[in-house]
Amino acid sequence: IQNHQIMIDELVKFNEEIDAIISFVNNNLSKTEKKVFRLNLLGLSYNEIAEILDCTEKSVDNALQRIRKKIRSIK
Repeated sequence: IQNHQIMIDELVKFNEEIDAIISFVNNNLSKTEKKVFRLNLLGLSYNEIAEILDCTEKSVDNALQRIRKKIRSIK
């Protein structure tokens, strides 16, 4: 029973962390940054993201740099 409680506690903490990430994304990223972030999480390359969003790879790179900067600012 104690091991189950530890697992439950870890799952609750993990869920809270996921909620915080989702909240951060929804409240701090622009519409374009959200799209780039989600596509990047899916493992798409800069080129694939650029094709999907009809933009340049440099625009994708710039968006990811802004996202990283915003994430670093909350630590």
